[in-house]
Amino acid sequence: MRVLVALPLYDQEPLPAGAFVTTREYVRGLVTAGHAVQVVTTVRDDSEPRTVDGVQVWPLRYWRRAVRAARPELLITHHGDRKAARIVAQTPGVAHLLMVHGMSENRELGSPGLVWFPSWACRSHYPAYRGRVLVLPPPIDPARYRTTPGRLVTLTGTTDAKGVDVLAAVAERMPGDRFLAVRTAGRQDPPMPRNVEFVDRTDPRAVYARTRVLLMPSVTESYGRAGVEAMLSGIPVLAAPLPGMREAFGDSAVYVPREDTGRWVEEIRRLDDPGVYAAASARARAHADALDHEGSLAAFEAACVGLLPAPVRPRGPRRATAPAAPPVGALRPAQVVAWVHFGVPYRRAGSETMLHTMMRALADAGRDVLVVCSAMEEAPATWHVDGVPYASLPPDAAEAAIRAGRPRAVVTHHDFAERAITLARGIGARSVLLVHSDFDLPARALAFGPDLCVYNTEWVRASLTGRYPETTRGESIVVRPPVLPGEHRAPVTGDRVTLVNLNRDKGVETWRGAAAALRRLPFLGVQGAHGRQVLRPILPNMRIIPQTSNMRRDVWARTRVLLMPSVYESYGMAGVEALASGIPVIAHPTPGLREALGEAGVFVDRADVPAWAREIRALYRDGDRRAEACAAAAARSAFLADQARTELDTWVQAVEGLL
Repeated sequence: MRVLVALPLYDQEPLPAGAFVTTREYVRGLVTAGHAVQVVTTVRDDSEPRTVDGVQVWPLRYWRRAVRAARPELLITHHGDRKAARIVAQTPGVAHLLMVHGMSENRELGSPGLVWFPSWACRSHYPAYRGRVLVLPPPIDPARYRTTPGRLVTLTGTTDAKGVDVLAAVAERMPGDRFLAVRTAGRQDPPMPRNVEFVDRTDPRAVYARTRVLLMPSVTESYGRAGVEAMLSGIPVLAAPLPGMREAFGDSAVYVPREDTGRWVEEIRRLDDPGVYAAASARARAHADALDHEGSLAAFEAACVGLLPAPVRPRGPRRATAPAAPPVGALRPAQVVAWVHFGVPYRRAGSETMLHTMMRALADAGRDVLVVCSAMEEAPATWHVDGVPYASLPPDAAEAAIRAGRPRAVVTHHDFAERAITLARGIGARSVLLVHSDFDLPARALAFGPDLCVYNTEWVRASLTGRYPETTRGESIVVRPPVLPGEHRAPVTGDRVTLVNLNRDKGVETWRGAAAALRRLPFLGVQGAHGRQVLRPILPNMRIIPQTSNMRRDVWARTRVLLMPSVYESYGMAGVEALASGIPVIAHPTPGLREALGEAGVFVDRADVPAWAREIRALYRDGDRRAEACAAAAARSAFLADQARTELDTWVQAVEGLL
């Protein structure tokens, strides 16, 4: 792919604003992926063309030569850059991606092929825009920012918009503390108390090496890049409660109204306590570590390639590779073996994907793991997914192989739970039972005395505790189905009203009734792995696709609103995956869906089809209601991602405690 990027500045060091840094990171990602990228800088200067890190950089006066040299298939520009807009106008027929980094007074975005926003909060600032969008957090490479924190309380930017007035008021009240202010380029230093030191903008790692706490009392922020950069070093962030920063930081920052000087002082002093600081630092680092820098680069590349006609296509998702492992009997003994019925990627219901993520967490922690599936004739003998080895064996052969391998722990659920727990006890191994619902049939395995029970929600544990005294006899934890947003977030969402799994219990009749009531809206049905699929009748505005192993590409990239009118959901993994792409979810109010979606869900009784149609119509059209729902979805996704990381850590520690 040949790309021409027009932006005010590219290779100035240091770049004066996070917007330029973010665009440069995306450019470098495209170059690393093998694409030919050239840049035109639209700020007039007397420099000459040069090559920087494999990118040809052209000053503005050479822009025509740049177009001839690049022969671009794609133009990337910044919103508000009028000189770049003229270049776009002079290159008709070339795909155009517009990057909107902030909340501008100019809300006219034109008609590019795709608009990138750093957050749903930023997207909601432009409600009149109805074209294709890509909402994707800025890629922030940990290697460029991570350092050992220093001793100062820091503000980056010396304008009122960044909160320099708040810094002055706080510093005056805390004369015994030292503060650092990173200058905004081209601005004179404002009056400050003597305990505030000014420094020029420089390598951010040098700033964070002097920083103990970062203040962000901004008037407006579309994301909050500096806060994420600081969090990578475990620096706590105190921020104004702006939607963009809430999206960026989740629950890992402390939010303070910018006008409440006393509260800013109180929160800074509270961090003087070593224990409070250590906990805040750990939360900040864990949140930043979980952000998917590489995933953002890959999603941006895929979106760029998706603007072009065939034959160029984005790189595909990770796939299972086979045969990467020898037969089970020849494997070196695994410490933890899961014996189950189905496994990914051949079956991808919530139970299978949850088990896979949990086994992958153990593998990432250095444990030898193996998943043995005994009810998938379509699977090969062995395969690997994300570094987790799988094997397919009939039940008797699986039992013999596990017995011969003598693992230290056996994980199980559903059909093989009772047999696996009994086998584990017979070979002196510890047993782990995953409980995915409060149904009586799978709960029978509790009577076999597993050493550890892992419930997929608090409500399931509470429901079973009231009916099965066995739940109180052994160790138990709650691990909600872990959904890591970077693995599910679509680069661009679509226009469909979607239902995943077309069986009656999942609400196919509600979905079909809504489609009949909203004939002008396009509906998408995705066949499921479980239950009888009701595929007829198919209305003119419906499209049905088979089960897919690439939900990000085949489902979330096509979806505008997700429906979950299920009669029962112990959690609602599909809904949580949709939240990662900022997709609003309408759901029947089951206990599991309420626990999963929280305030981001819109809850409607599954029998009230007219009410579903009203909510779909309200959330489908652009406007404040949809913007708020998308922002709530993204914020809930960030919260659940933090929760998942904590619960996976708890899971790994619990299993290691058994070994």
